[in-house]
Amino acid sequence: MCHALLQTPAFFTLLRQIDEDLMQAAHQNGCCHCGHPLHRADYPRKPRGCPPAARPDCSTRLSLCCAGCRKRTTPGSVRFLGRRVYLAIILVLRSSRTHGSGTEGLPDVSWVTLKRWRLWWTDTFPATPVGRWLQGRLPPAPDAVVYPERLLQTVQADTDTGRLTALLRLLLPRSDRND
Repeated sequence: MCHALLQTPAFFTLLRQIDEDLMQAAHQNGCCHCGHPLHRADYPRKPRGCPPAARPDCSTRLSLCCAGCRKRTTPGSVRFLGRRVYLAIILVLRSSRTHGSGTEGLPDVSWVTLKRWRLWWTDTFPATPVGRWLQGRLPPAPDAVVYPERLLQTVQADTDTGRLTALLRLLLPRSDRND
């Protein structure tokens, strides 16, 4: 995996554009509660693991607010995985046993945080609807290979950018969850 890509602001600009497209799709659908139009209501984020040059593309979570019932609609995101403070791509790469230790270019994450992430990947994630869906889509692997290694091994693309964005798109259904 090319960690130099994570130091490239253009990669994070691409991720933001994907999020903008997801937000536009949610905006066109209107409020799922009452059907009224939705207005943009982004909120600030201070994600950990974000390179300084990419901060402008990672400083807000795109969101919408209903004009009628005032309920918030937060579309999926390839930049953020739920309410976690680290960027989704950092969570995937650092919690991977093959990419989690001895990697240059990735931010340092405490051992306690890594342990918590790996526990989530092995215990919680496979039991979620998206984890079960992915289980049926991924080719069989030895028991020793678990998420996110299986995702990293399975996703194929011509470029590192394509591979990482494809992997993050697989996790989209998890991006609006709180667990």
